Amino acid sequence: MILEPATLKKYREELELAIEEENFESARDLSYMISEGRIAQILKDSETNLILPFLDLINNTKAGVIISHLPVEMAAEILEAYGPEKAADFLDDVPIDNAVDIVNKLSDSFANKVLKKLGGDLKSSIEELRKFEPDSVGAYMNTLFVGVKTGTTVEDTLNAIHDAPAQVENRSYVYVVNDDRQLKGVVSIKDLIRTNPADPIDKMMDPDVVAVSTVDSALESAQLMRNRRLQMLPVLNENKEITGVFLLDDAIRLLSEKIVEQFVNIGAASQDESFYTPPIGSVKKRLPWMAANIFLNLGAVAVISAFEGTIEAVAALAVFLPMITDMGGNVGIQALSVSIRSIALGEVRLTEYWRATKKEILVGLINGIALGALFTALAVLLRGEPVLGLVAGFALGVNVFVAGIVGGTLPFLIKKLGYDPAMMTGPVLTTITDITGVSIYLGLSTIFLASLLV
Repeated sequence: MILEPATLKKYREELELAIEEENFESARDLSYMISEGRIAQILKDSETNLILPFLDLINNTKAGVIISHLPVEMAAEILEAYGPEKAADFLDDVPIDNAVDIVNKLSDSFANKVLKKLGGDLKSSIEELRKFEPDSVGAYMNTLFVGVKTGTTVEDTLNAIHDAPAQVENRSYVYVVNDDRQLKGVVSIKDLIRTNPADPIDKMMDPDVVAVSTVDSALESAQLMRNRRLQMLPVLNENKEITGVFLLDDAIRLLSEKIVEQFVNIGAASQDESFYTPPIGSVKKRLPWMAANIFLNLGAVAVISAFEGTIEAVAALAVFLPMITDMGGNVGIQALSVSIRSIALGEVRLTEYWRATKKEILVGLINGIALGALFTALAVLLRGEPVLGLVAGFALGVNVFVAGIVGGTLPFLIKKLGYDPAMMTGPVLTTITDITGVSIYLGLSTIFLASLLV
C-alpha cells in the first residue's frame, strides 16, 4: 500500500477526531497507519483522561514509543496516572536515554516503585545513567549500540547487526573493541556490505575515531557532532572503555532546547518553568526578576526626571519618547538573538568579539541612518515642526546604533566572564537603550528648547 501525504493527513485528522469523540477502538485501528511521533503530536493537545484509554488499547511496544515522543513532563504525568506496574511495562519499550529523562521527572517515591518493577538490566542502566551530572554527555548517552571484538569477520558482524535488539536505534556504525572493551575503530554498514564476508573487520575499520568522555559537556558534544556532521559519537568512561553512544537526534534536541532556554532567559524567565509548573512555583521563578527590573528601570526614570522642565515646556516631546526607547529595544533584541544563537550552536568562538563589534558598528550605522531619516520625515509630517522632527530622528538613529552594538557584542563579553549571556544581556540591554534614547532625545530638546517653543 502506498501512503501519500494527503492520505496520511486524512488518517491524522480521523485519529484526532476519534480521540476527541472517545471512539478509542477506531483510534486504535487508525494508530497503526500513523507513525508514533505523529501520534504523540496529536496526543500533546489531548486531555489525560482521553490519552489513557487510547494507550490501553494499543500494544505496550507502540505505546512506549509514543510516550517517548511526548514532552518529558507530560510523559511522567501519564506514567504516574497508570501506576508503577503499568509504568514499568511502558518504560521497557522507551529508549534508555528517554527513559532516564522521564524517570527523573517522576516524584521520588513513585520513581523508586517503578524502578523496583523494572527488569534487572534496564533498572541497572537507568540507575547508572542517573548518576551522571545532568549537563554531561553521560546523562544523555544511549547504552545500546552495536560493537564487536577485533578479529570478528565481516559476516559475523553483519549477523550481529541483524540480531541486535530492536531498541538499538542506530545501526549505521559498528564499533570495534578489544577484550577490555576499549575502542579500537569504527566501520559503517555500507562499507561492510561491500567487503568480502570472510575478511576480519580489523582490515577495514577506521582507527581514527572521534569520541567523548562521559563527563564531557553534553552541549559541547552536540556542537561537535553538528560541526563534524556525525551521526553518533562513542562515549568512553574513565578507563577508556566504550560505555554508550550519543545519538544525533539527542544532539539536535539538546541544541534546540539550549536555544529555547537562551531565549527564555532573554525575557528574564526560568528554563526550569513549564506548562506543568504549579502557579506558586511560577510566581517564585518570575517575581524576583521582575522586581530586579524595577530597580534597573529607575535609571531611565532618573534621566526623565532630570528633564522634567523641558517636557513641561514642550509637551509634544512626550509623544515620540515611547517610539525612541521601543525601537532601541527592538533593534537590540534582534542583534542579541543572532549572537546568542551563534554562541549556543557553537558557530562562533568567544575570541571573535572584535569581529562581532566591527560588524555591528557597520550594521548599526546603516540602520541608524535609515531609521533616523525615516522617523524624522514621519515626525515632521505628524507634528509640522522640523526642529522637533530632526531631534527625534537623530535620537532614534543614535539609539538604534548603540542598541545594535550592545545587543550584538555584550553576549560575547558576558560569556567570556563566565556568566549566562541570555539571562544578563536582556535586562542590561533594555536599561542601556532606555537611558541612551531618553538622554539624547531630551538632552537635544533642552539645547534647542528655544526653537521648539517658537
